[in-house]
Amino acid sequence: MRSADFTMEQVVQVARTLREVHHFRGYIHLKTIPEASDELIAQAGKYADRISINIELPQQKSLKNLAPEKNISRTREAMHKIGDKIAESKAEKSRKKSPFATGQSTQMIVGADQSHDAHFLKRAGDLYGNFQLRRVYYSAFSPIPDSSVRLPLKSPPLVREHRLYQADWLMRFYGYEVDEITTKSQPNLDLDIDPKLSWALRNRDFFPIDLNKADYEVILRIPGLGVRNAKRIITARRFHHIRVNDLIKMRVNLKKCLPFMITSDHQPATLELDSEKIRALHAPPAQQLELNFSAPIPKSEVIGGEF
Repeated sequence: MRSADFTMEQVVQVARTLREVHHFRGYIHLKTIPEASDELIAQAGKYADRISINIELPQQKSLKNLAPEKNISRTREAMHKIGDKIAESKAEKSRKKSPFATGQSTQMIVGADQSHDAHFLKRAGDLYGNFQLRRVYYSAFSPIPDSSVRLPLKSPPLVREHRLYQADWLMRFYGYEVDEITTKSQPNLDLDIDPKLSWALRNRDFFPIDLNKADYEVILRIPGLGVRNAKRIITARRFHHIRVNDLIKMRVNLKKCLPFMITSDHQPATLELDSEKIRALHAPPAQQLELNFSAPIPKSEVIGGEF
């Protein structure tokens, strides 16, 4: 038996024991191995709610240097097979055949190599687009004693991991393309401000946006305005013109939004449109860029919030 199959068989056995011996009906997320046989992958999907194969790093050259046993092509091939099984399971659900996991995910390590944020986001875009992954997780590299000399001695700023999650959110729920979030001249995300605000400051000619006229997809581009409130605005303006007081009732982050929007009673002043002034208003103190697990991330920048 191949070592990959032996390891995978042990993983499957644990899941099988939980389901059939202990009658566990909760959520099970199984990590699988690309080289494992199709039969073992099928068994894993039978007992798990979600299956994941970790890519680890976004570029093959980095894997060759740091984890030569890993191969992006093999991983993508395995993801393709899992995706087909998930699709087949959904199509056959009405026939009451054996269920299969309902989704798959992966993880990439940030800061272990010289990959730019653009590399991580392009790889994530590839996986979301071609394999319908539920999630791509980003984990900041953490050095351990006596690790390989090829690995960095210091962790990346924790905020870098956070910015990647925010950028990932923009790709999945706000309609942003990778090439909008990062550029050739700026392949890394801005650590001082969130990626949505960063895009807005690079594209000031796109603003201000009239909340009473603009399409939903355009309104979503306003920094500080999320999916929920964008939908509320579209609904509310069917009955009356949107005013600043309406936004207050929706608990919109006016400090962030007002320089980018027009309402019936608000037009941004020239002073409000200055990109450097806006950036200075929202950029955190420099010391927050260091890795510090004791320093909480501001509530205004919680992943998945209105940003």
